[in-house]
Amino acid sequence: MIRGLLFSPLLTEEQCQGKVADRDLRSVEQFVSQSRRRERLTWRAMLYEFLGEQVEIEYLDGAPIVVDRDIHIGVSHTTDMVAVVVADNPCAVDIERKDRDVSRISNRFFTAEERQMAENSLCQLVMWCAKECYYKLCRDRSIDILRDIEITALDLAGGSVTACDSRGGSAEMKIEQMAEHIAVYVG
Repeated sequence: MIRGLLFSPLLTEEQCQGKVADRDLRSVEQFVSQSRRRERLTWRAMLYEFLGEQVEIEYLDGAPIVVDRDIHIGVSHTTDMVAVVVADNPCAVDIERKDRDVSRISNRFFTAEERQMAENSLCQLVMWCAKECYYKLCRDRSIDILRDIEITALDLAGGSVTACDSRGGSAEMKIEQMAEHIAVYVG
């Protein structure tokens, strides 16, 4: 069950002061990119505010996990927005700006059947987010987004998209549309 779906514009490092732990501030010192620093601090500030406390975060297979808590988290960011999903079970989220054009990469990540399913650029973007979300949910870097993950249903009006994988797993994901962003999440 999803406990929370959180969105925030990217915060500055100064805005995150007092909202994140000192260890978080130290952890971003390794990043040369200012945007990477801001992304990490923003999602942690969002999570800590939602939970009402600062928790320890570690990474497992490249994905963040909350240490010694019975919750799961998923994180995504785009150039100006961060999304976090908090759930009782494994979860994931992907967010993109609606003006992102994924048509140039569609041949590398969508099957011919999936390209036919995408009626317009928004459908194509939702399918991209769904594949990314499902990939994050699987937490298996050996999965190939084109060969192993297939979008089997897309209901933009109903706010859902379904994917399955070559190992027999599947998930129905929810679509969250905002003015300038679109997110796909599962949990």
